[in-house]
Amino acid sequence: MEAVFHTSTNELDFSFLEFLKTQFKNAKIDIFVKEIDETDYLNSSIENKNRLESAIEKVNERKFINKTIDELGL
Repeated sequence: MEAVFHTSTNELDFSFLEFLKTQFKNAKIDIFVKEIDETDYLNSSIENKNRLESAIEKVNERKFINKTIDELGL
């Protein structure tokens, strides 16, 4: 069995280890830790990458949407 968990170090606790011990009972396992660059994650899908690039272009071209607090309903 193979599993990938995406989390932050702030969310790790003993209950996570207990979960692993339950899921992989009496098994030898490898634990691999990789620091994730959020930019890589956000660009992992073509759709996300295109949306981000479009948003960056709009900011660079100063194409902003201006709303008042009343218009936002806040």
